[in-house]
Amino acid sequence: MVVFLAIVKHVIYHTKKGFSIGIIMIDSTYEMDILKSLRKIIRAIDLNSKKLSKDYKITIPQLLCLLEIGDQTSVSASFIAKQISLSPSTLVGVLDRLEAKKFIVRTRSESDRRSQLLSLTEEGKSFVKTAPSPLQENFCKALSELSPLEQSSIFLSLQKIVELMEAEKIEASPILETGEITLNP
Repeated sequence: MVVFLAIVKHVIYHTKKGFSIGIIMIDSTYEMDILKSLRKIIRAIDLNSKKLSKDYKITIPQLLCLLEIGDQTSVSASFIAKQISLSPSTLVGVLDRLEAKKFIVRTRSESDRRSQLLSLTEEGKSFVKTAPSPLQENFCKALSELSPLEQSSIFLSLQKIVELMEAEKIEASPILETGEITLNP
């Protein structure tokens, strides 16, 4: 349940006929507080992304791809793109870097020669076994200690924020970049 509070202030003001008491409604929006909270979240994600890159030599999109590919025997790039909300063009660069690190291999599909299937190499499997969480460790720990109802509430609130921001079709590249917003078709 969401509760909205409005702050009410009683004001005494002077008129030609004497003193009167009035009520002024102070703006009940939380725009600045929400913006500050979102900026803190974005900053925390950025710092975590830099930490992963420094400590593990991998970006969050690369890690998400590895984890997703690791859940399958072999999988198409388009499936991965949908699962982690990346555009196919962004995914190509991520896959190129994973292939250069020898974490994945691409093979042509026997049923459709136009399609490539992705699978983990032994190095990729080894990395996935010891891979860090794409989320901050402290956040993961704190989240796991919440009740399922609290976890669900957080998820639904975040989904509502995405909806309110009309961001459903924005590419969810988990690393922060500047530039134009890319919409998925």
